[in-house]
Amino acid sequence: MQSGDQADRREQTVQRIVEAAGIVMDREGYAGATTPEIQRLAGVSRDGFHHHFASKKDLGDAILERQHAYFRQITEQAASGAAPDLWLQALVDISHHYAASILDDPVLRAAVRLSIEPGPYQTADSYAPSLLAVSAVLYAARKAGELQDNVDPSEAARTLVGCYSGVQLLALALAERDQLHQQASAMWSLIMPGLARPQVLARLRLDPPDA
Repeated sequence: MQSGDQADRREQTVQRIVEAAGIVMDREGYAGATTPEIQRLAGVSRDGFHHHFASKKDLGDAILERQHAYFRQITEQAASGAAPDLWLQALVDISHHYAASILDDPVLRAAVRLSIEPGPYQTADSYAPSLLAVSAVLYAARKAGELQDNVDPSEAARTLVGCYSGVQLLALALAERDQLHQQASAMWSLIMPGLARPQVLARLRLDPPDA
């Protein structure tokens, strides 16, 4: 049985490896990332690495799990019934919060890259948590009377996740990640008039919360 100190050291080592993998996969992509480079950056030996991760695929799974945990929390909050002033405002704020997290967290940046580039993670499973989270918020918005009558929350969620993924992909391709907030605001200015009732739209702030 592990002592508390041993468990803490193990968790710290795992997090150090995942952080290093995030940096390398964000920079090189999944195919270009090598475990020796990740080991070097994490400061662990080959044996130390394989004690925690059997393969690069296990590391990719750990990176995607951080992203999935983020969206599961949003889904749980939407299901809890703790309603914000406006659910659609909460959705806009979530998109900007996620943009800020991408800019600050190399593991989340790597998760974005893994999800959008050809490879083992360009799958429906990679997008399922974000689709579920956005759908949950949109269903709550419909229940609160914020959506236009013709809006189907599930279909709208697919459109929104697709558009936001495209914004991320373009920012990655053009090396303009620092423009993510601006691009997200531009996306909302085009899409939100088709989602929100006019009286709700007039109350929405589409820029980042701290702008």
